[in-house]
Amino acid sequence: MEDFYRQLEPNERFQETFTGNSFEKVPEDWFVLITDISGSTKAIEEGRYKDVNTAGGLTAIAVANVYGHMDFPFVFGGDGVTFLLPVNLLFPIRSAIADTILQVKNTFGLLLKAGIVPVQELYAAGASLSVSKFRASEHYIQCSIFGDGLALAEKWIKEQKDESFVVRETEKILPADFTGFTCRWKDIPSGRGEIVSLIVKPTPNDFSESTKIIHRVLDFIKREFGEETEYHPLGIETLELDSGRYLRKEAEVKSGKKSGLSFFFTYLKIRIERAVMNFAIQFGIPIKSFHYDLSKLKEYQIKSSDFRKFDGTLKMVIDGTKVHRLALESFLDHLTEEGKLEYGIYISDRSLMTCILKVGMSQEVHFVDGADGGFAMAAKVLKEKLR
Repeated sequence: MEDFYRQLEPNERFQETFTGNSFEKVPEDWFVLITDISGSTKAIEEGRYKDVNTAGGLTAIAVANVYGHMDFPFVFGGDGVTFLLPVNLLFPIRSAIADTILQVKNTFGLLLKAGIVPVQELYAAGASLSVSKFRASEHYIQCSIFGDGLALAEKWIKEQKDESFVVRETEKILPADFTGFTCRWKDIPSGRGEIVSLIVKPTPNDFSESTKIIHRVLDFIKREFGEETEYHPLGIETLELDSGRYLRKEAEVKSGKKSGLSFFFTYLKIRIERAVMNFAIQFGIPIKSFHYDLSKLKEYQIKSSDFRKFDGTLKMVIDGTKVHRLALESFLDHLTEEGKLEYGIYISDRSLMTCILKVGMSQEVHFVDGADGGFAMAAKVLKEKLR
C-alpha cells in the first residue's frame, strides 16, 4: 500500500475537501509520525518564535529527502509536523528524524521530540484515521487528515505508552539531508492591520457533522473577510527578502557546522543566490532556476503556501481588520455555546514563512504561521478551553 496516497485524486478547491467522499481510510500497515518542539511556549515568550517555527518545520524536508519527493501526507502545525508514512520507509525515516533532533539541538538550542505509532494499533484501540488532498498549486498538493487517531497517537507518545514509539537521537544511522530547506524571507506585515492565527476543533466525532461545521466557518470567513486573495496573509507588496541572521541559520542547518570551510561556502552560496533572487525580482528579469522564473518568485510563495489546512482541526492564518476579527470571534463564540466547536485564536501584526523545496521534482510548500507564536499560542488557548 506504499502508493496509497499518491493514487488519491486531489480536490481542486480546499473547501471541496469537506464534501462527498474525498477522505480515504489510511492503510493499517502505515504509521503516524508526530514531531514538535518541547518547551516551545517558553522559547516563544523569549522572542524566539522564528527559531521554533523553523526548527519545527525542519523535519518535513528531512522526511521528503528520504522519500525523494513531497507526495506524502504531512501537516505543519507551527512547532512541529504530523506525517503519515508507509512501513517500508520506517527505518530510514526514524534515522533521519533522529539526526534532525540532534541538528535542532545544535543549531537552535531547542529540544525536538518525535514519536511513531502504528496505525494498526490505533485502529485496534477503536480510533479512526482518514486522509484527503487538494491541489493548492501546480507545485503543491496539500494533505488533510480526519479522525481521532492523531489525538490518540499524540497521547500515547507523550505518555510513552510503548518505548518503541519514541524516536531518540541515538537511532541515527545516516545523516539527515536538509537540501531544499530555505528561510530567506522577512516577517510579512499585515496588509489590513491584524494577522489571525486560528485553530477550530469541531466537537462532534461524526465526519458528516464535523464537515458541516467546517463549512459554516469557511463560509463565514468568506462573507466577513472577503475572497481568499483578500485575506491571504502573503502579498506581492508585503513579501521582502531577508538579509539577516536566518541566512546564517540556513547555512548552519545545511552544512551541519557553525564555522569552518563547509559553513563558509554554504553561506556564500546562499548569499549569492539571495542576491540573484533580489536582482530578478527588483528588475523583473526572467532568470530561470529549476521550475522557477525568479522574477515571479513571490507569486510562487503565495500560490504554494499552507495558510489553511486541516488535521482534525481547521488551522488558518488570516489577514484582516480588528472589526473582521471581532465578528469572527462572536460567530465562533455562538457556535461554542451551541456545543459545535472549540477554538483558539492568537493575534499578531505580521506572519512568517519557512520554505521547503524539492526542486528536482518541481514540488514546494511554504509554511505560513502568525508571528510571535501564531499556531503554538492559539493551540495553548484551545488546550486550556478543552481542559
